[in-house]
Amino acid sequence: MFKSLQRQSARQLQNLTKAPLAARSYSAVTKEPFNWKDPLGSSNLFTEDELAIAETAEAYCQERMLPRVLGTTAPQHLLTVPSSLC
Repeated sequence: MFKSLQRQSARQLQNLTKAPLAARSYSAVTKEPFNWKDPLGSSNLFTEDELAIAETAEAYCQERMLPRVLGTTAPQHLLTVPSSLC
C-alpha cells in the first residue's frame, strides 16, 4: 500500500514538473481605460430614453445652474477690480 501511494505521488510530481505552471493572468479580461464620466458603469443599465433624459439634465445644469452657483458663491474680493489696478 505504501509503495502504490509512493508511485502515485511520484507520477503526480512528474506530471507537475512536465507541464508548465499556469501563471495567474488577467489577459482574458479586456482592460478599458477608466471612465471618469461614468465610474460605476451605470450607463449600461439604462435605456436610451433614460440616458437622453440624464444628458438633458446634465446639459441644463452645466449651462443654466452652474453660472448662477458660481456667481453667488464667488468671494466678493475676487469679483471686484482693485482700485490700484484701474
